[in-house]
Amino acid sequence: MHLTIWNSVFIVLGFSVVVVLLDEFVVKGWRHSKWERKAAAGDKDAAELLRVARSAKVSEE
Repeated sequence: MHLTIWNSVFIVLGFSVVVVLLDEFVVKGWRHSKWERKAAAGDKDAAELLRVARSAKVSEE
């Protein structure tokens, strides 16, 4: 199989979709729980990040 411009475009778009979906559905939960743990321990930066993340939500789940 020869690597053409279209194959390269499909590869890049495919990996981009995978990365965005993983961030949206997997890593975001880990990131928020990490910020919650740090905020509960008294970290002001984590509390601010958590506040901003919660205010950016459009709908509650």
